[in-house]
Amino acid sequence: MNRYLDSDATLETVFAETLNSEFAWLDTVKFKLLFDTKKRISKGKVTLASVELANEKVKFFTTDEGVPEGYDCIMIVDAVAWQYATDKDKKRIISHELNHVVFNEKGKIKLVGHDVEDFAAELVKNADDPNWGSKLAELTLAIYDQQEDMQEGQQDNGEGEEVL
Repeated sequence: MNRYLDSDATLETVFAETLNSEFAWLDTVKFKLLFDTKKRISKGKVTLASVELANEKVKFFTTDEGVPEGYDCIMIVDAVAWQYATDKDKKRIISHELNHVVFNEKGKIKLVGHDVEDFAAELVKNADDPNWGSKLAELTLAIYDQQEDMQEGQQDNGEGEEVL
């Protein structure tokens, strides 16, 4: 199984709605949306999503009919987190990642880090549930741990052997 999978209709819809309603100034940026099927840990925390700038090689390899110049940014969303996230949390994931994408003074796309643990604007926007991200991260990590335990159990049973 490939680690990365193409986006589905839900991811594309939530992305487009969030981009159009809250980040219209990024409408010229071409985003490639992917799912990651493997757990990613950064700074001791599970990564729910990330965004990367595409270099010239990635742009070349991501050309298609709709985007002949290739994509500018790659947004990678954890497949497990997306599967178990609420509709509101899905929008929060996309909104959070889009906050990382800005234009510099020369009009070039660049990525920025958080202005606090999160983005100040996101803290205000998510005041109704400020811990949504950590709750979803805990759930995602628990699901990965459960999957790993199940795989270990299958290996202990000899994988493919009939167990009575």
